[in-house]
Amino acid sequence: MVYPQDFVRMGERTILGSARYVGMSGAMTAIGGDPSASMDNPAGLGLYRRPEAMVSFDYAWDRTRQNQIATSSVRTNRFAPTQASLVITVGPFDSSEQGMVFSNFMISYRRLHSYYRGWYGIGGNDASLGALLATTGVNLGIDYCADALNQSNDLSLSERGTVNEFSADWAVNIGNCWYVGAGLHVQSYSLSADAVYAEKFNYWNAQGKQFYNENTTWLNYSGAGCNLAVGMICRPVSWIRLGISLQTPTLGSLNIYSRGTLWAQTDTLGSSAAADLVTPVNNFHMPLRVSSSVAFQCGYYGMLALQYDFCHQPKERDVHTLRAGLEVVPVPGLYINAGYAYESTFNKNDAMVSVDPVLDRQDTYYQRLRFTQYASAAIGYRGRYVIVQAAYQYRWQGINLHAHENAQPYTMNTDTHRLVVTFGWHRGW
Repeated sequence: MVYPQDFVRMGERTILGSARYVGMSGAMTAIGGDPSASMDNPAGLGLYRRPEAMVSFDYAWDRTRQNQIATSSVRTNRFAPTQASLVITVGPFDSSEQGMVFSNFMISYRRLHSYYRGWYGIGGNDASLGALLATTGVNLGIDYCADALNQSNDLSLSERGTVNEFSADWAVNIGNCWYVGAGLHVQSYSLSADAVYAEKFNYWNAQGKQFYNENTTWLNYSGAGCNLAVGMICRPVSWIRLGISLQTPTLGSLNIYSRGTLWAQTDTLGSSAAADLVTPVNNFHMPLRVSSSVAFQCGYYGMLALQYDFCHQPKERDVHTLRAGLEVVPVPGLYINAGYAYESTFNKNDAMVSVDPVLDRQDTYYQRLRFTQYASAAIGYRGRYVIVQAAYQYRWQGINLHAHENAQPYTMNTDTHRLVVTFGWHRGW
């Protein structure tokens, strides 16, 4: 069985990339001149005037906690490369810079999303999974507790995995006024999740042991796909830049592999292992994405960018993202950035994981994202040959975590802190 959330989870994105891009919260569709900006708008590659190589790393740590229950927090941390790129510039072709000035190419690696996170939720007096299983007619071959309410419950969930992208982009600079670009993006998906959901009841057997149900599951996604991106940047006057881009839906294949075991303590202790299942999904569609932006430039002293991104989610809500980024150049070569982004939720109220009578998927939990916000800052130096940048990003999210379709949600908040460092080289002037 494939759920709408399977596709949505693989389509998630985080603001990752170079320190400058992260520092501006990704509001660079109209600015360009950065390898990560080409992720949203390949036309930004047209602003390069010399070859460049760049690599970025980040260190992230976060805490996920249940609202008003500080003891249920889970902490994770990780270090990873997030971006590597090589830009090749060809030109200038027209010394008067009225026609085609540069034709630029880039090959790059980008990390689009990271799933390394853990949750632990605690609840009580809630609808039980056992009662839900009983109403579906599932025969697990064991005696489990099917009482309508459990006395207490908890869900422990751990995820790990990434969405990576390898791309080839091309863009041209026409008269230093029009920048047009296109790119081919190949993406790989990997996500593994382990979960244990336990519920206890107000009954004890003859041995004095409390009745309980415990659902232990393991789930893995793996797959690959590709999409095309096209974009344009226009400078109608020297102090305004307008940018727009389109990324086609990602087409590819996805395998979903799952297994699970329901343990129960009633009058007897028993377990039922669901059969392993591999579900190949061919021709799956990841979201269509559109980005539009306007940037106001103040000579060589900096710029302000405002951006709106639209993401069409099949079978879920469309996602709307607002971004704002500021760049200040107090002295030549020194760049200071700040940014903010707000992203709406993709979840519909009826988009849940339903227990199927066949029980070929025993991962009954699902998430509803309430909001995502980012705040960031960066500082960087661009010399004649060397580029060094550093950025800090704070992301906070609200998530409702459901153990199963009848359960009340665990209301969770996640705070993520990220440090990004970027090193680069470009040819001297």
